[in-house]
Amino acid sequence: MQGFSFLPGLCFKWKDQDYLIRKQINQNDVEVINLSYDLIERYSYYELLEAWNDEHLIVKRDFTVEKAKVTQHDADMFSEEEKMIIEQRYKILEPILLGQVKPKDYEGYVDGLSDDIKPFISSVSTLYRWKRRWEESHDKRSLLPRNDLKGSKTFKIATEILDIIEFLVNKYDKEGLEVSNRRIHINMVEEIRSLNETRSEDQIIEACGRATTNRVIQHLRKTYLKDRARHGTVQANLNKHGSTAEVIVERPLQRVEVDWTPLDLFVVDTMTSNRERFNLIHAVDKATGYTLGYELWLGEPNAKAIKQCMLHAMLPKTHIRRLYPRLQHEWTAFGKPEVIVVDNARVHDAEDLEEFFGLIGVEIQFCPVKAGHQKGSVERMFRTMNEKMFHSIPGTSFSNPKMRSLYDSTGKACLTLRALHEIIHITMVDIIANDYSISRGGTPAFLWEQGIKECKVHRTLPMQKKDLILLLSTGIEYRTITNKGIELEGQFFQSTKLMQLLDFMKRKKKEKRVRVRFNSSDMRTIYIFDECNKQYIEAYPTRNSLRRKNIEESHPIHMAQLKYHCHMKNKEYNEFDTTHLVHAYRNVENIVLNSRKEIAKLEKLPDDQRAIEHYKHLSSIQLLHEAHIAPEQLESLQFIGEISSLTDLQLIGSMKKASDSNFNAESKESSIEIDELSQLLFEDDLKESWGIKYR
Repeated sequence: MQGFSFLPGLCFKWKDQDYLIRKQINQNDVEVINLSYDLIERYSYYELLEAWNDEHLIVKRDFTVEKAKVTQHDADMFSEEEKMIIEQRYKILEPILLGQVKPKDYEGYVDGLSDDIKPFISSVSTLYRWKRRWEESHDKRSLLPRNDLKGSKTFKIATEILDIIEFLVNKYDKEGLEVSNRRIHINMVEEIRSLNETRSEDQIIEACGRATTNRVIQHLRKTYLKDRARHGTVQANLNKHGSTAEVIVERPLQRVEVDWTPLDLFVVDTMTSNRERFNLIHAVDKATGYTLGYELWLGEPNAKAIKQCMLHAMLPKTHIRRLYPRLQHEWTAFGKPEVIVVDNARVHDAEDLEEFFGLIGVEIQFCPVKAGHQKGSVERMFRTMNEKMFHSIPGTSFSNPKMRSLYDSTGKACLTLRALHEIIHITMVDIIANDYSISRGGTPAFLWEQGIKECKVHRTLPMQKKDLILLLSTGIEYRTITNKGIELEGQFFQSTKLMQLLDFMKRKKKEKRVRVRFNSSDMRTIYIFDECNKQYIEAYPTRNSLRRKNIEESHPIHMAQLKYHCHMKNKEYNEFDTTHLVHAYRNVENIVLNSRKEIAKLEKLPDDQRAIEHYKHLSSIQLLHEAHIAPEQLESLQFIGEISSLTDLQLIGSMKKASDSNFNAESKESSIEIDELSQLLFEDDLKESWGIKYR
């Protein structure tokens, strides 16, 4: 991964202005040139660091760096073929980088390579090209071929034959057995013969020859699997990566020890009120005893937990004092370590860790089983935290059942997860990092600052913060893009580039399901992989959505917060009283039934009677319309003229009913007048005819 340090000559963009670091005044300040206004300015190192961490400061890459073209793929998106090529090329290049081979001896070095490595390099010029890419990026991914290996190496044999050979090779390598290629070929021929017995003549396949089998085995064989089965993980890593650093260290970040243990404390779940016991993953600098980072993990820790812990350890923590105002000191530890030491007793996906950290040039060392003395710093740190803090908090489980005795740990638990995080920060920063250590001869915070200064350790940072987040963040999901954006746990994320990607997919008629990466400890930004451009784009929570959930946007947002709000919304929806909805649906059904009966009756009436009923319907509809547009109630209508009150209207209605029931020659004329009068009440020119006014 391409990195940088705040050293003279570095160019960066900040506050829409271009800057160049001129010189370093002291350990904490640098003098810069404002290229936009040709001014000399002075900034503190911490101020620049905070601006980078907030992603306001953008480091300018040198034009030669662009030639490296380091892909932004996740490490787990590389195929096995790509990973193997990267490692083999780096293995060839490593003696050059270490200065063991001089330029005048490059040609002889290439000619003297073993037969199993020679196929990966064609000439001395290729060696120069690889060396230039490494110097520009310091990232193994730069050694990937420029065609991005669109397809893995293929052999002109049937797929069934290739699968059989691969199964046999992996089977013997995982067991650590030394099996000849001829024996594998014999077993492969026998397997194919068994398959052909159940096939028709047109489906029969022929086994490949010995020479082809040897080439396939050479291509598929994984020496690391055999070494791990024979010699154990530690020795296998030694064979793969070379010798590691000694336990005795001289400078900060030379060796970082990572370990985990169940907290001697129970935490109350705010949603379910259950008592839970988290695992604390902890990273400690061996040279100074300063804590670099931590992670709380519910359940058995795995490679994801370690990566999440190291992400916290490697990033600056400039926002901690704002999150926790009770803290008295800054947490100044951060940076990329040289060696990470982890326990091999419970990490079952060691290859995953090796691939991830190997890509950024970090060596990972696995201690043998029950070899806690090889990472004594972090082991002692757990004991210190328990003795100084956790055993004095209600709800502690103590270190063993004998100490706990009859103490009710779960019944006395009173800490929420948020409170636990704050207590851990105070414990690590104020109580341990800034407390005097007799064995070390100072506080870990002082030793850290002194070691950084005296040993001239330049803590490198990735060019962009998201580069490290994409590599180490544990959140991976596949989601479909909609016009609302990307949805995660009931929260929508949106951005202009995301909508442009959606528009492109619509025009190209591509599937809208995409790969989403995120840091589960801070969900303020997620990253969506653009397959076309082979890069990640950012998306953010939709405007005012977090405020509506009473989530503070200036603080990191944990995935658990979004899950909680999503759970509560679903709970309220499922528990909502829908009794009135049942009656509403039944009322609509009754209206439909009555309307159907009414239509059936109307269809049997003669035309003149249907016309009368029709006008009645229109009158009722118009009356309802007038009730809606009236500023108060229907009684607020006043008719200036012959009809002046609602009583008159009721009188007319009764007269009309009487005329219908006692229809004769004498009352026929008055009945006609009443019909005309009632019809006028609902004509469009009602206002002009009757002079309606509103109170």
